[in-house]
Amino acid sequence: MPPPATNPPTINPPSARTPLAHWHAEHGARFDELNSWQVPIAFTTEDAEANAARTGLAMADISLVAKTILRGSAVTEFAGTLTGNTQTSTAGRAVPLKTDPSVLVCHLQADQLLLLAGPSSKIRLDQLLSQAGKTSSVLQIDMTSAFTAFWLFGPHTNDALRKVTHYDVAAMPPGSCAATGIAKVPAILVRPPTTTIPSMRILLGWDLAEYVWEEIFRAGKEWNISPIGMDALDLLHQSPK
Repeated sequence: MPPPATNPPTINPPSARTPLAHWHAEHGARFDELNSWQVPIAFTTEDAEANAARTGLAMADISLVAKTILRGSAVTEFAGTLTGNTQTSTAGRAVPLKTDPSVLVCHLQADQLLLLAGPSSKIRLDQLLSQAGKTSSVLQIDMTSAFTAFWLFGPHTNDALRKVTHYDVAAMPPGSCAATGIAKVPAILVRPPTTTIPSMRILLGWDLAEYVWEEIFRAGKEWNISPIGMDALDLLHQSPK
């Protein structure tokens, strides 16, 4: 007689890791899990890291955030539906989602949008797009694991970026985006609409993450650039100063 059937043990799926996980570990990061991702929550203390972002130069790895590219002739109308803002129809604009301002709708080109979630976003982009309706004239591409993403903060954001790009970052107003290059690598720059702390989100190919991260750190050495974790990001958004 065969032994009685037993239920297999429940195995938690392994946490996803950003392409900079090894770098973070080598630089003393403390890790935790967020949305099934292993992320650095702190390198020193959240207060010290938040202060670096406010007064000098600091950078966070936000590769875990959801990223979706939309392409097609109807993206302008689609963007207006998502944001309730006619400014989204202009290429080069980055406008908050009306139902969750932490999500940015970035109009990169006439027929191309980037939906970029924030670390604190509560809404799932796939559900959002499903609710917005599907159309054959808009192609949706999930880029979450294709693009890495950094968030550079501080009064010296533009100074550091000038050393790694020929693009005129100083000419990018709040709520703008551009497809350009960083350290000779194709990249997307997004200037968030909020202006409490000067900052720039940077997206590029997953496999080039560590190279570009270290290039930005070399460029920012003059201003004592430091890495910051998710705890400091939360602090920055909870109590802007």
